[in-house]
Amino acid sequence: MKRVFYVTINDDTEGMKAISLVKRPAVEVDFLCFDEQKPVKLNFNDEERVITGVVCLADTPIYRYTEGFGEWWCVFTKDVIKQMVIKYSKDNLFNSVNLQHNDNSYVDGVVLFESYLINKDRGIYPTEFEDVPEGSWICSFKVENDEVWNEIKEGKSLKGFSLEIMCDLVEKKTNVLDEIEEYIDEILG
Repeated sequence: MKRVFYVTINDDTEGMKAISLVKRPAVEVDFLCFDEQKPVKLNFNDEERVITGVVCLADTPIYRYTEGFGEWWCVFTKDVIKQMVIKYSKDNLFNSVNLQHNDNSYVDGVVLFESYLINKDRGIYPTEFEDVPEGSWICSFKVENDEVWNEIKEGKSLKGFSLEIMCDLVEKKTNVLDEIEEYIDEILG
């Protein structure tokens, strides 16, 4: 049986604490770099030093593995993502960025300047992310920190975003029959 857990944020002590620049983002979507080595896709000039990417995918099972617990999948609904982003903003944490989820590696000079949730009804869905589900969170950062920018340009150690969050996980019991029924519902619309 596939173990699926849904993220919930229940009180003032829970929520995001940082966005981490990582080598292997759990959402499996690398960020776009707007510099002299990549085609310009959002009308930035060659010297902008901007990274844009998915911070959190909505309604998409994200594979996880932990010792002692084994394989499981984590799902952020679009409503939870919206709640999480609003609280992150209220807590004034938009420039709380670290490297590889290391609490001793918070960096200055990585500045958030765009943050939006994919919303096709409102016309918020850039072509670079046309396959990203409705309600997913996209961010752009200006990277003024030379050391971090060089790591990003190398493309080896920093490839995407990952979030750090305190939350509850609620298990959704599934079995093969549930998965078949969901698949049939999806096909039939």
